[in-house]
Amino acid sequence: MQTPSQLHQSGLEFLRAYNQCFYDKDLVALKGLYSSTSFTVFWDNHPNCDSNTLDDHFEKLSTFFSKGKLTESGSVEPLLIEELQTRASSGMLLVTAILRYQSAPIPGVRSSFVLVEEDGRWKALHIHHSFDPNEPA
Repeated sequence: MQTPSQLHQSGLEFLRAYNQCFYDKDLVALKGLYSSTSFTVFWDNHPNCDSNTLDDHFEKLSTFFSKGKLTESGSVEPLLIEELQTRASSGMLLVTAILRYQSAPIPGVRSSFVLVEEDGRWKALHIHHSFDPNEPA
């Protein structure tokens, strides 16, 4: 059983690996971060990006990686991670954080990752991102 400090580190490592897949536009590595047996839904802070199945989600990500919004550098927008918190119960880990686009940090993106332990690793069961309505755009 992991200590609270270890769970926090596990949550941070998952989030960093998740973000790195976007920076690298690595769909294969990203697929390895999702539960293959228990995925429920992905809710995004951008229109028309929600998914109810993994196939739909990966199809949208594939399109984003090939045609998506690019920064001036030609890469996926770097994210700042703030207020990371973790809670664990019954083989699941909840990771919450405020993510901020480096070039436009306000409003922040409230993010929740529900992870399940599979094959000795934490994998996403559900992900939700929403712009913080309490911060002016």
